[in-house]
Amino acid sequence: MHNRTLTLISFNCKSMKRSVECIKSLCERADIVALQETWLLPHDIHILGSIHDDFGYSGKSAVDTSVGILHGRPFGGVAILWRKSVFRSVSVIKCESSRIIAINAETSDKQMVIMSVYMPTDDSENLTEFTHCLGEICAIVENNDSQTVFILGDYNAHPDGQFGKELLHFCTEQQLICADIEKLGLNSDSYTFISDAHGTKSWLDHILVTQASWKSITEINILYDIYWSDHFPIQIKCNINILQSKIAINGRHCNKILWGIRDYEQIQLYNI
Repeated sequence: MHNRTLTLISFNCKSMKRSVECIKSLCERADIVALQETWLLPHDIHILGSIHDDFGYSGKSAVDTSVGILHGRPFGGVAILWRKSVFRSVSVIKCESSRIIAINAETSDKQMVIMSVYMPTDDSENLTEFTHCLGEICAIVENNDSQTVFILGDYNAHPDGQFGKELLHFCTEQQLICADIEKLGLNSDSYTFISDAHGTKSWLDHILVTQASWKSITEINILYDIYWSDHFPIQIKCNINILQSKIAINGRHCNKILWGIRDYEQIQLYNI
């Protein structure tokens, strides 16, 4: 049987409208494109459907236009684009946070959950929101009966920073793998972000996967030839034949730690 390759790309595009040509070029080389910082207003989400004729889409704005007149540029926003010919069906999974979007995608014989995540910046004041987002990610994984999960995004989590350590601790507790760090290595001098203000380099973007997804990964690359944003896309390639076939799991019991439900004292204890 010939290997069938599934290619996923995660990209903080820093404005979908400004980066539309770049995103279109990513669609040419991928089956899934997960976007962060689309900067779209709610009434602009439909524009995602015009990026590439071969791709379906789901998007979420982070802007609440009901509060009145918007001052300054839009902010945040996440989206997922998928190649329609690869997937037999795609359904959107309900997510409470505006920082997370998720889909349940099925091929003829495989089923997978794919998320795009945009986390708050690494600051002690944002730690509670960060852990709440991790908690929702955990809930989405547990509530959807799929062994195959890809969680792509801008986590604002440099490996040796506060959020980076929190993220890796989360992976350990939830039996997830930070695939890019595992494949490329902490000593690889990898980075996905260059600060416009200071020129410093950080490894903020990551791809978390389940054990089943990890076994299928053949390649991970940071696309340093893409210059449309202060972030560089991460590309992951998988042998889709290795992915587990669709199975029904009923009555699964979760005995893992529930993230995002921590009081102030617990957070302070972790930081000591």
